[in-house]
Amino acid sequence: MDFIKKSLIITFLIIVLIYTVNITNIPDKIILFRNQELNFGEVFGITLKEKPEAILQTSINENSVDNKILTVSLFNLVDVKKIQVSTIEKTEVVPLGNTVGIKLYADGVLVIGMAEVEGKRPYESTGIKEGDLIKAVDNIAITTTEELINSVNASKGKSIEIKYLRDGEEYTTDIEPVKTKEDKYKIGLW
Repeated sequence: MDFIKKSLIITFLIIVLIYTVNITNIPDKIILFRNQELNFGEVFGITLKEKPEAILQTSINENSVDNKILTVSLFNLVDVKKIQVSTIEKTEVVPLGNTVGIKLYADGVLVIGMAEVEGKRPYESTGIKEGDLIKAVDNIAITTTEELINSVNASKGKSIEIKYLRDGEEYTTDIEPVKTKEDKYKIGLW
């Protein structure tokens, strides 16, 4: 009999814990766009009730905002929490201001990404990875992105030798540039 009492108490406490966690996870304030539905999922016994007398209408920057107070109720018997729900018109954000760029000066060109060129990946079997530093093309030192682009275009699609640095060690590989629709040659490295 003692075991049954303990089991019932533990079961009751687990159920209370589940309801407490679900109720406390519901935020106190919610902002929705007009025609967007409020959905918390289904939890047995937890319902939302709207208080019709608690509807306010305000205006922010010529957009009307409807504020409603919803009550979270447990089995429609006990009100356990109030939620303020604000409904606003869909807005559009337009970024303004000055752009800020950071230029990294290095003794070579840093590979920061890879992309297909006309459906091909010329870099694929070269061993070059993001984070490598391209030092030379066909034994000509490369210090800027423009120099790398010019060297690749000057190859006219013929295989070029690239020297690059990774973790302080120098490597050499060959890569065949791919011709684009704009009659330029690319190796797929950014």
